[in-house]
Amino acid sequence: MFRLTIGVRGKDGPSVSDGHTGQGTFYLSEQYGFRMDISGDGTVVSWYVPPEADTITMVVPAEKKWSKTPLPPEQRGKMPGQYEDPAEYIERFLARPSKELGRSVIDGIEVEGIEVTDPPAEKGKLANGIGRLWVDVQTQLPVRIEIEGTAGDMAVRWLMEFKWSEAVPASVFEPNIPSDYTPLAQ
Repeated sequence: MFRLTIGVRGKDGPSVSDGHTGQGTFYLSEQYGFRMDISGDGTVVSWYVPPEADTITMVVPAEKKWSKTPLPPEQRGKMPGQYEDPAEYIERFLARPSKELGRSVIDGIEVEGIEVTDPPAEKGKLANGIGRLWVDVQTQLPVRIEIEGTAGDMAVRWLMEFKWSEAVPASVFEPNIPSDYTPLAQ
């Protein structure tokens, strides 16, 4: 499981009223499939892909709507939409020249960090981009990725937090579609 938080605000600082934050929670399981919950501006949308990865179910609770569509062949085995598989992203991140940040503690876990300039970014390059990757010293698994930079006239901050030992019940991967929900127009 990992959580991705993206914050965007005007360069003038956090007091600017044009700031936006979105958050995604991603669950990945070889046995049960994939689930992604994306929230922003008061709305949550959930996507479910079963292990055979041939369909995608979308549920929009605020609208009491849902859809189930075939997953295009080029999307099978990949995360839906604009999101990149974390393993592929970390590989691109590690390919950058880096400097060691030493050890720290995040959520009670002893970590070691590296910092890169020009971290990989979705949909283009961040100006003045700095990325930090923190890895559990015992398991060598990523704990946190932090990225900051600017895109156009907006300050951007990404925070990706990984939870490796959390047990996720199989029911999390089953779409919950109440009987009063209606299909989205195709």
